[in-house]
Amino acid sequence: MNRQPPPLFTATTLLGGPLPAAAQHAMAVSGTGPVSDVRSLMTGRPAATIPHSTPADVLTAIATAALARQMWSQSSAGCRRNVLAGLHTWITRHRTYLCALLAHGSGLCGADATAESRDARRTVRHSRTRPDPLAFIRRQPPQPPGTVATHADDCRPLVSLLEAAVPALLNGSAVISHVSPRTAVLAARLCAAATASGLPPGTWQMVVAAPGSLTAAVLDEHVDTVVPRCCPETTPGTRRPGLLVVRHDANLRTAVTQARHACFGRAGRGCTAAPLVVVHDRHHDALLSRLTATAARLPAGAMSCLPGSRPSESFAHFVRCVTADGPFRPVLTGTPRPDISPYLHEAVVATAALDPELPATVPPGPLALVMRYSHWSDVLALARHTGRHTTLITNARSGYLTGQFACLAANDIHINRHPRHGQKAAIL
Repeated sequence: MNRQPPPLFTATTLLGGPLPAAAQHAMAVSGTGPVSDVRSLMTGRPAATIPHSTPADVLTAIATAALARQMWSQSSAGCRRNVLAGLHTWITRHRTYLCALLAHGSGLCGADATAESRDARRTVRHSRTRPDPLAFIRRQPPQPPGTVATHADDCRPLVSLLEAAVPALLNGSAVISHVSPRTAVLAARLCAAATASGLPPGTWQMVVAAPGSLTAAVLDEHVDTVVPRCCPETTPGTRRPGLLVVRHDANLRTAVTQARHACFGRAGRGCTAAPLVVVHDRHHDALLSRLTATAARLPAGAMSCLPGSRPSESFAHFVRCVTADGPFRPVLTGTPRPDISPYLHEAVVATAALDPELPATVPPGPLALVMRYSHWSDVLALARHTGRHTTLITNARSGYLTGQFACLAANDIHINRHPRHGQKAAIL
């Protein structure tokens, strides 16, 4: 069950220094796959060298998990809860260190990293108290212990790992989590902490691979159960971003607050991000003015980084193109800010037209695309091209509105509150 750690697995002091043996053994990598050099998203300095898993590594990990599961599934429910209690204690004790990992590895700003750490502790604590652990994912009946595959989200790496793995571990299952090279060090240290708390080695392992790769497909094909991500990765040009609608009867203060979270929270990179803000004629000018003022006061850290990286450059290029060639006009004016120089774009742009082809072209990033509408039917027409997360700012009854989205992709509708960054997936 104990295999030799791959020789190319290294981490610099930015990510806590060399990994302990337990952390390296948790990674299902043999060193025969490609290698990624990970740089800090905060400083740009080298942070880690991460080898990728191969399909052969996945099959080895599944065999290891099957052996470890035999021991873990026979332990009592109280023993399993004690192990997770130890993991909760470790996360609480090392929250400052975890925030540093989230900053350098995932590019989360201070506020987002703190929220991620807090949500991680809440996830473990709530899962331990539920009598039906797998119901935590979406009220599914308990499954017999097996080997469960999960998929981490780089925008919220800590919580996405825990909210899928903890219920399965409490059920007596073994877990193999698919992580990206950027999340690998955080995931490995989390596994090592769980092992130190009493989890049998091999019960929780990590597969390092890019989303949509052959390795990830092999993992999903050969395990007993798959916990998918809330919104799977899409190819460029097919994205379905979230939608925030400000109706005629909305509270303007609530609308501005929720639009700020929807457009700029975690740099607009989560699947719940809603860069499309559709506002009724009655509130359009006032909301545009207030949201512009809010965006102008955002600290550099609120952009959640990616400084100097290719994603931020390509995103800024998109914004410059859409304001130069399209019907959008920038409305945020002022002097350039050196503290957010990688984001050389206007954070708020506006248009008078609802373009149904626009949602698929919007890349993830901190941006508010404010659009005006006069008729509710125009909103429903646009919603045919947006994703499953929709926020409605209104004083109307939820039952009156949500039924009108029944035949659309939007099946996670929130009234007057933007959805939290969380996984709402079912056990397949």
